[in-house]
Amino acid sequence: MKRLLLMRHGKSGWDSEDQIDFDRVLSPRGQTDSKAVADWMVSHQLVPDTILFSDAVRTSQTSEIVIKHLPAPTETRAVRDLYLASPGTLLATIEKLSEDVRCALVIGHNPGLESLTRLMSGPGSEARATDSLQRGFPPAGLAVIELSGETWRTMSAEGGRLAAFIRPKELAAA
Repeated sequence: MKRLLLMRHGKSGWDSEDQIDFDRVLSPRGQTDSKAVADWMVSHQLVPDTILFSDAVRTSQTSEIVIKHLPAPTETRAVRDLYLASPGTLLATIEKLSEDVRCALVIGHNPGLESLTRLMSGPGSEARATDSLQRGFPPAGLAVIELSGETWRTMSAEGGRLAAFIRPKELAAA
């Protein structure tokens, strides 16, 4: 079974009024939350074979934190099209993955990630995960989707099952 991990970048802030959105950096909380989610992924044996991330500063920083906490080297790639991507753009990018990839992590932005998660959350999704998703997709949030098909190319047609939805605030409380 293939697994798709969708992660929103960690909480970011504005350094100045003149700063553009693309250049926003992670806040200290964003760094801490990103590490907590990476640790959760490792503890649940959800180590991606590949990581695709938007090349915006905050998503690049989030990916660096995640990569640093993984037990083994992972293929990584910054993808310009993932910056503020729509669900369709996200799907098109994911569906191009090599079939050798069993678990992929995409780090991006809302509202595209939340919309894609909702689209991919088909029958059999975990009730607790779908309930949590109803409250929105927070910074450093993580959706774990188990795909129904065996290929990335048929992902949009065959859908998936939302197996888990992780909110970093709840990890800190656990």
